[in-house]
Amino acid sequence: MTGITPPVVTVAAGSRTVEIDTGELLFPGLVLAFCLFYYWNTRALPELSMLYAGPLLYATIALALVTAAVQAVSVDGGDGSSDERVESAAAAFDPDTDAGPDDGGIFTVRSAALLVALTAGYVLALEPIGFLTATVAFLAAALYLFGERNPLALAGYSLGFAVGIWLVFVQWLMIPL
Repeated sequence: MTGITPPVVTVAAGSRTVEIDTGELLFPGLVLAFCLFYYWNTRALPELSMLYAGPLLYATIALALVTAAVQAVSVDGGDGSSDERVESAAAAFDPDTDAGPDDGGIFTVRSAALLVALTAGYVLALEPIGFLTATVAFLAAALYLFGERNPLALAGYSLGFAVGIWLVFVQWLMIPL
């Protein structure tokens, strides 16, 4: 079965062509939406209560924008020859840069829909089972969905990230999750 992949939008600007992979914009877009939601709900709080959360929010927004630019945007310069093509920065770190969206990559409409379903389940599970359990399960499932199969890596990443976030917010900033 051939997977349906999100479209790539091509925009010509003078002698350059900009390609935007809309599928790669899903995760940074969700992060930016959550940041906007958080900002909207906390904008009326006193300035001192945002002393620590403000920089974290801005750093998260910056990382989401950088991720979107690095993962989703590529620019074809000048005459379009392959040696002048400015590839996305992610390609510099990926040894398998020949694999494209038409090669049956991991990110498809199906995986995007599953990520949205996982996120909805995570949000619904937060209150009944708690932050740590829900976050570890969500992160492990999301990592598995996008190709991580090593059980030690799944456990290490998801548990380490969840505990790190919990330590920062609950122990350091004294903000209950």
